[in-house]
Amino acid sequence: MKKLNRKATAILFGMFFLLSASFVFSTAVGELDTQQAVDLKIIVTDQQKPGVDAVIDDFVAANDDVSSVEVIASGTRADDQLTYLTTQMGAQSDEFDVIGLDTVWPAQFAANNWIVDMTNLLEDGELDDYVDAMVDSCTYNGKVWAYPYFMNIGSLYYRKDLLDAQGYTSESDFDTWAELKTAANDVLEASSNDDLVGYVAQFDAYEGGTVNMIEWLGSFGATNIIDAQGNVDLSSTAAQEALTFLKGSIAPRYTGVLDTEYFIARDALVSDEGSSVGKFTAGNAVFMRQWTFGYPSSEDAGLDFGVMPLPTKDGSSGQRSCCVGGAVLAIPRFSNNQEQALKLIRFLGDEKAQKAELEEVGNFPALETVYDDFTGDLAWAKELVPSFAKSIARPVHPKYAQMSTVLSGTFNDIISCELEVEAGLEQMESDANSAIGGGAVIPGFSVFYLLVAGTSMIAVVAVFAKKKFE
Repeated sequence: MKKLNRKATAILFGMFFLLSASFVFSTAVGELDTQQAVDLKIIVTDQQKPGVDAVIDDFVAANDDVSSVEVIASGTRADDQLTYLTTQMGAQSDEFDVIGLDTVWPAQFAANNWIVDMTNLLEDGELDDYVDAMVDSCTYNGKVWAYPYFMNIGSLYYRKDLLDAQGYTSESDFDTWAELKTAANDVLEASSNDDLVGYVAQFDAYEGGTVNMIEWLGSFGATNIIDAQGNVDLSSTAAQEALTFLKGSIAPRYTGVLDTEYFIARDALVSDEGSSVGKFTAGNAVFMRQWTFGYPSSEDAGLDFGVMPLPTKDGSSGQRSCCVGGAVLAIPRFSNNQEQALKLIRFLGDEKAQKAELEEVGNFPALETVYDDFTGDLAWAKELVPSFAKSIARPVHPKYAQMSTVLSGTFNDIISCELEVEAGLEQMESDANSAIGGGAVIPGFSVFYLLVAGTSMIAVVAVFAKKKFE
């Protein structure tokens, strides 16, 4: 029996040694490596990739310690990208050296110890010339975990030619939702285009739906859905008014707009960025809510259009309707090429790459000094600047992804008439708070650490069990 106890004790100490070593290892890989002539791999979305491709050869040519950079596209939807990246990070994959993150993800990735803390790697004042909101999105618990890349702002695109023909010649003619509804229906009534709809946006049950919901709530005055205690709060009258108006503006049958009570077709309930910009650029929508990339797409389609901040309920100062989005760049803690990865991130955050992202795909620079060059072919970008005065941010929370899944799903149920507005908001609030309050991932621990700790505890139990029954 004593021999068995010694064996169990040896197993116990072995497992504790492995656990301790794993923490030492995790600290070591968090420090920057100094390998030479490495091959880097960066992952961004399909929409972002052309901007990276346009400048990546210049980066390789300027850095002797980098032999190549492979640019991987992760898909078109943020939800799919997040699922893929969290799977990779949870498995401690060293496949990627730089990862593109939505502006609301750094808190989650930092809390799980998946990305490198950049705080002490950056020079003093290095981020001073970047938009404050973008720097804030890179920061969690007072530390910098990512680098600003580009930003997006939700804006209203409108068909000048169709609206002018009906006497709507000024943006002030449709800068409230009620006015926009009237203008859209006047155009629809006069049009012979059976495919024309009044308004397209992103209402499907995914991250785009969450963004659109936050914009609608903010446009009626519900600009903060997280209270001082960190809980989701959707009990305001403004939130109910916003979704009541939107729900009542969507046609009750799947096809067509039935009468002047509705200016949004039923198929908008399953729309995303791609389908909405496709309908607008095909000439089949009067108004469109879209990110900045909608501008060059609309220009390429030869449309006579304009862009302005999204409407609000009545123009009051407390109503904010334009959600800020975009992307930041981070270094996975498991990358073997962290020194070179930081060089790539800095390069993509500098003026040349920022301009390329704007020119190639219409993503707005996070670096403010680029705004001085909004001339010539880039003059159109100035039209998007007014939207920043009505900007609204998504909540910052380590469990934002879980929260967003609830918000977008219930939002879609409400506006598709599956739920009444008041009951739906109550359910959304309850489910969202449950999602962010339960089943917590221990910050800084990975599955590997938890398995090792669990095995060690089993060994402890085995030792005491043996001793008890001797």
